[in-house]
Amino acid sequence: MMRISGDTTVDLVLIGKALIEGSFLEAAVAIDDGVIVGISKPSLAPNSVSRVEFGEKFLLLPGMVDIHVHMREPGLEYKEDWGSGSRAAVKGGVTMVVDMPNNVPPANNCSVLQEKLQRASARSLVDFAFYAGFNPLVEELERCRGLFVGFKLYPEDLYSPGARNVFSYASRYGLPVVVHAENPSLFRESKLHSDARPPEAEESAVKHALMLSRESNAWLHVTHLSTSGALMSVLEAKVTPGGRVTFDVTPHHCLLSDELYRGEKRGIAVVNPPLRPEGERASIYTSLRNMLPDAIVTDHAPHRIEEKTSEKPSPGFPGLETALHLLFREILEGRLGLEVLELYSRRPARLLGVKKGVLGEGFEGDVVVVSKEEWVVRGEDFESKAKYSPFEGWRLPTKTYAVYIRGEPVYIAGQFMTSKGGRLAVPRG
Repeated sequence: MMRISGDTTVDLVLIGKALIEGSFLEAAVAIDDGVIVGISKPSLAPNSVSRVEFGEKFLLLPGMVDIHVHMREPGLEYKEDWGSGSRAAVKGGVTMVVDMPNNVPPANNCSVLQEKLQRASARSLVDFAFYAGFNPLVEELERCRGLFVGFKLYPEDLYSPGARNVFSYASRYGLPVVVHAENPSLFRESKLHSDARPPEAEESAVKHALMLSRESNAWLHVTHLSTSGALMSVLEAKVTPGGRVTFDVTPHHCLLSDELYRGEKRGIAVVNPPLRPEGERASIYTSLRNMLPDAIVTDHAPHRIEEKTSEKPSPGFPGLETALHLLFREILEGRLGLEVLELYSRRPARLLGVKKGVLGEGFEGDVVVVSKEEWVVRGEDFESKAKYSPFEGWRLPTKTYAVYIRGEPVYIAGQFMTSKGGRLAVPRG
C-alpha cells in the first residue's frame, strides 16, 4: 500500500473494504484536489477535511467506465437526455461514459460535437467523451479533433467507399474505429429477430473490418461482439503481428439468449446485434470468464416504451443501472472471478488513455460504494427515461450506495447531491 506523509491534510478520506490491485482490503483512500494521493491502512490515514467510514456491508470500488452509451441528446431528448442518462449512470456506479454519435442530426461534424459538449457540460453528472460519426470527408473534423476520442461506424457506414478515409485518418492519429459489425446484405426477412440478422452477418462484417484495419494500419475496436465465429476471427487477429484489434461484450449478450424473442419480453429484448441462440451466448460468456474481451459495455440505448412494443420494435434498451450489479451476481454466485470488474473500469479507461478506473495513487478520485443488499430489477424504478429492462424481475445482490467523482459526493443513500458536475475527459496518452 502507499502512504502519504502524516502531517498532510487532504480533502477526503474514505475508509472501508476497498478493491485494491484485485483484492478487497481494509484501506483508507485519500483524495485531494480530485486525485487519489494515497492508499494506506486505516490507522495510517492522513488528516482530512472530511472522513467517511463504511462498515462491513459496504465495498469500495473504482468508478466504472462505460465506453458505449447513447445519451440521445441533442435531437432525441424524448428518449433520454444528459440529465436522466447521467443519473442512470451514477445509480449504476458508472462515473464516465463515452457517447455514440447517432444523434439527430448525427455528430459527424464539429458543429454538432460542439453542441454536445455544451449540453453535456451543463447537465451531466458524470465525466464524458464522444465518438465522431461517419463522415466521408473526415478531414472536416480536423479543427475539432480534441472533441472526440475515436470514430463509430454502423453497418451501412462500414461498406461505404468513405470508410477507408475514416480508417486512414484514424491511423494517422492513433484513434480507434469502433465498428458495429453486421453485413446488411446478409439480413433476411424473418419474424424472429435473431434469424433476421443471422450470425454470418456479424462474422462477414468482422472480416471486412479487419481487412480495412490491416490496409490502413488502424486500430479496430469491434463493439458488442455476439457470435463465436466473429470471436474467433478477432482473437486470431489479436495474436497476429502488425495491427491493433480490441473488442468488447455486453452483459445482455453474455446472460440472455434469443429465447426472449419467443416470450412476452420479445419487443423489449430487441437489440442489434440480436440476442443469440444459447450456444452462441455460452461462447461469449466463456470469453468473459476467461478475460478475453478488452472491455464490458452496456450499449445503453433508451427508447420510449411505445417504440419497444410496436410491430417493429426499436433496437436497444437501458443498461447503465444494472450492469455492475449483474456482474456482482455472477461473481458472488461463483461463475465469474472478481477480476472481471477490471473490464468495466481499469481496462476501458486504459483504452481511452484516461486516469480512471483504479483505486490507486495518481488516478482520479472516482469511488463507488456498493452495499451488499438485494434488490429486484424493476424498470419503473430507473432514473433513465426508459422504464423497462430485459432483466426485469431479476434479483441482484448488490446496490449502489454512494458515488464520488473526483472526490465530490454525487450520490449518497439514494439521494443525488448535485445537479451537474461532469466534464469532458481528455485522454492523456
